[in-house]
Amino acid sequence: MKKFKKLFIGFAALATLALILVPTMQAFTKSGDPLQKRAEMQELLDTMRADIEANGYTFTIGPNPAMQYSIDQLCTLNPDILPIENYVTTPTEMAMTEALPSAYTGYYTPIKNQASCGSCWAFGTCAQTETAILKNTGQTVDLSEQWLVSCNTSGWGCNGGWFAFDYHVNPGAALESCFPYTALDSPCISGCSFPYSINGWSYVGASNSVPAVDSIKTAIYTYGAVAAAVYVSSYFQGYTSGVFNSCKKRARSVNHAIQLVGWDDAKGAWLLKNSWGTGWGENGFMWIAYNCDLVGYAACYAIY
Repeated sequence: MKKFKKLFIGFAALATLALILVPTMQAFTKSGDPLQKRAEMQELLDTMRADIEANGYTFTIGPNPAMQYSIDQLCTLNPDILPIENYVTTPTEMAMTEALPSAYTGYYTPIKNQASCGSCWAFGTCAQTETAILKNTGQTVDLSEQWLVSCNTSGWGCNGGWFAFDYHVNPGAALESCFPYTALDSPCISGCSFPYSINGWSYVGASNSVPAVDSIKTAIYTYGAVAAAVYVSSYFQGYTSGVFNSCKKRARSVNHAIQLVGWDDAKGAWLLKNSWGTGWGENGFMWIAYNCDLVGYAACYAIY
C-alpha cells in the first residue's frame, strides 16, 4: 500500500511538471528532450524550405527565438472580441494618394519582445501610440504594455485581446518604467501615472476587413504608421529575410497584431514591425507582400 502511495505521488508530481512545461514545448514536441526539440524544428524547417524552393517564394527561414513558442502562445489577437470603441473617431481627411512616394519608411520606436505571453494586441497598441507621440513631438517614449495586460477591465491578457486605444484616451498611457513587462498576467499596479493621452483613434477602413493598399499607404504617410492585424503561419514564424509571400489561399481570419511602418512598391511589400525581438526576421522587421495573409486587416491609428 505504501509503495502504491509513493508511486501515485510520483506520478502526480510528474503530471504537474508536465503541465508546467507543456506551454513552452508544444511548438515542436511533447518531449522535454532538447535534442528532440531541435531535431523536430530542423525537420519542420527542412519541409518548409522545400516548399519555398518548389514554389519560388522570395524569403528565407531559419531558427529564431520566436520558434521556441507555439503560434497559439504568440498570436492571440481576437477579432471576435467586441472592442470598446468609446473613442473611435471618424477618419480625417488624409493626403492625396497621387502624392505618395513609391517607397516610404515612417515613424517607429525600438523593437520589443512579447516573449511567451499572447500580448501582441498590447504591443500593437503601444507601438502605434508611441508612433503618434514621436511623429508629433519628436520624442521617443516607452509605454507600458504590461499596464494594458494587467489593468484593463475588458478581461484581456496573455490569452488574447484587441487594440486597446480606448485605455490610452482614458486614463491614458503609463510608462514602461512604472510597470515593466513581465510576460505574465501579473496583478495590476495601481500607482502609475498617465503622462500621455491620445485624443482618439480611428480605423482606416472597417474593423473587419483589409483596406485598399493606397488607403493604408495614405494613413502611414499621414500618421507615421498603422497598427494592423495579420494571419501568422509557421512560415511567418520562421521568417529570417526577403519578401514574405507564402500566402494562405482564402485566409479567413487573423491572429496577430503588428505595425505597418512603410512600403516599397519595387518589392510590392509592406515593412512590418513585429514584437518578437530583434532576433526574429530582419532585426525584428519583415517585408510582406501587399494583400498577403490578410495583412492590414483592421488597420488603425492613434490621434495625438
